[in-house]
Amino acid sequence: MKKYIIVFMLCLLAYSAVGKAASLGLGDRVSIDSKVLSTDRELQVLLPENYFANTQATYPVIYLIDGDYNFHGVSGMLDLLANKGQLIPDVILVGIADKGTSQYHEYMTPSVFDSKAKPSKGKAAKFIRFITEEVKPYIDNNYRSAESSTLVGHSMGGLFVLNMLLEKPSAFNNYVAISPSVWVADQGIVAKAKEKLSKAQHKPVSLFLSLADETRMGQYDFINALDLTQPNNINWQFKHYPDENHNSVGIIALRDSLKAIYKPWYIVENKLATFKTPESIVQHYQTIMTEFGFSQPMPSTSVQEIFRRHYRNKNAASLPTFIEETIKKLPASKQALITMQAKYVAHFDSPKASLPLLIAVEKEFSQSIDHLKAIASTYEKLEDNGMAHEYYQKALVLAEKQKANQWQFNIINAKLVATK
Repeated sequence: MKKYIIVFMLCLLAYSAVGKAASLGLGDRVSIDSKVLSTDRELQVLLPENYFANTQATYPVIYLIDGDYNFHGVSGMLDLLANKGQLIPDVILVGIADKGTSQYHEYMTPSVFDSKAKPSKGKAAKFIRFITEEVKPYIDNNYRSAESSTLVGHSMGGLFVLNMLLEKPSAFNNYVAISPSVWVADQGIVAKAKEKLSKAQHKPVSLFLSLADETRMGQYDFINALDLTQPNNINWQFKHYPDENHNSVGIIALRDSLKAIYKPWYIVENKLATFKTPESIVQHYQTIMTEFGFSQPMPSTSVQEIFRRHYRNKNAASLPTFIEETIKKLPASKQALITMQAKYVAHFDSPKASLPLLIAVEKEFSQSIDHLKAIASTYEKLEDNGMAHEYYQKALVLAEKQKANQWQFNIINAKLVATK
């Protein structure tokens, strides 16, 4: 009986450790002692899944207004869109928490629009300062953030996004206003837009406007102001979602906006074939990352196409030189290139030949769960279950340390049982 109790307790502890790791997959809660707002404010910061695996990578940042309300939906969408789908680059998500509905509305609303607009008691000017002087510097100082940043707001948050665009247009690269409450203060934001848009001098930015099935948000008047002023430093788009309501439109509108912002990132399979050489694929990503100001591995489909071309053209002998040159151009792609090289060598030559490729960079990528799993898998193919088990165990420890997603634990635990 005592034996069964011990086994049960061990299982319970293992479940608790894994459950805790998985439950914390929505990032870290961070508190900022705001001097601007004279109070503490909280942020929810979610890092990309492979953040710790690749120290060469930097990440665009999405700042989400009303973060506690929207964070769960947006984080799940990004997991599929960026991490798994690779349709956009990996991003850091920052949810900016509110302190109750009344304070939230107060900080989203401008205090006054212009002499012709109805005054309001809003404190948006203070919240603009809070974001630009405290939140953004905190993220830039504590995480590997890139130059590319996006501000996202829905409803009253969308009004704040439009006001930020008019007041501090250079604070962000992209502005996403989803069903913004343009109606507030007798559409004062429209009067402000007409006054400021034609005079604005700032770097080029993008604005993505969207609307659900609503008829009284006043957004078309703001669009009319954009049409009349034709600001040449704002690349703006509008999309109507007549089959969505005010609450449901948020996720789909943000997804479409991010795909539009980073449209060049993912090359669909039939278009990959139009690139004449592997070098031209590398050049494509060099251009994108320079333009957007971040450094990340190329999407796996593009990396695979590069290797497929070399083997199809019977040019595999030139791959080591090609990889070396590509790493100089795109250092964050080193692990992806070497892992794919090992995969192809294992298939066309032998697992024994591929193992040294992975072991040679093990120290460099010791924080990569996937790299440890790749080594373990290679030992499995060599029927060395002892070494395979050892590396799967290393991967498990790392997964717990990094609070990995539950599916990682499922895979590793299954492999630990298979190689025992």
